[in-house]
Amino acid sequence: MNLTNKDIKNLKDKKFRRNNGYFLVEGNKFCHDLLNTNVEIVYTITTDKNLTGFPNIEIVSEKMLSSLATTVTNQDIVCVCKKIDYGLSSIGNSLILDNLQDPGNVGTLTRSAMAFGFEDIYLVGGADPYSEKVIRSSAGLIMSARIHEVSFEDIKNNKNQIADNFVVADMSGENIDKISLPKGKIAVIVGNEGQGVSNEMMMIADTTISIPMSHKVESLNAGVAGSIVMQKLGVKF
Repeated sequence: MNLTNKDIKNLKDKKFRRNNGYFLVEGNKFCHDLLNTNVEIVYTITTDKNLTGFPNIEIVSEKMLSSLATTVTNQDIVCVCKKIDYGLSSIGNSLILDNLQDPGNVGTLTRSAMAFGFEDIYLVGGADPYSEKVIRSSAGLIMSARIHEVSFEDIKNNKNQIADNFVVADMSGENIDKISLPKGKIAVIVGNEGQGVSNEMMMIADTTISIPMSHKVESLNAGVAGSIVMQKLGVKF
């Protein structure tokens, strides 16, 4: 696909990104981080006439570049990138985000997932993982994760390829500090901020765990709870 200037500007729109398989990465740091990932950079748009090391460099005016960026702070480089289709199988432990809406939570959980060895991240609805807010809140680590934008039916029909044990956190579950999971790949499920994990996703869970905490606190933020579960169950580095 040959992207026009109008197409590139439209990549700021979530629906357009999902329909066309491309996304934008803004800023010097995140664009340079891309060079150490498997993400394909289709175009490099910059105001820096001395920029090297990137493919398909196009020098533009500051006005043109600012029309592509979504952040208030002026950027000197924007990369147009192609999404990677990783299919429906995991290489190790995975994280499933069940209609998680807040880009900040998605970014935080992605960062935690990468820290604790959950490299495959499955998103069932919710926030767009390729939005600028998610990229920034994940400290750019969303670009190193194996991202899967899927439906619940995809998860259900490919369960055996994704993990051996699907784990969901719930107040009625077994204490995470006392549980002993069977060997194999783990998929941690984190639900919507307001509604929690959907009934459909609860039905396919193999294990329900709880995080012990003071009775003074009713619940934890989705990003915090999911991070704790992954740290407890994830790879020990």
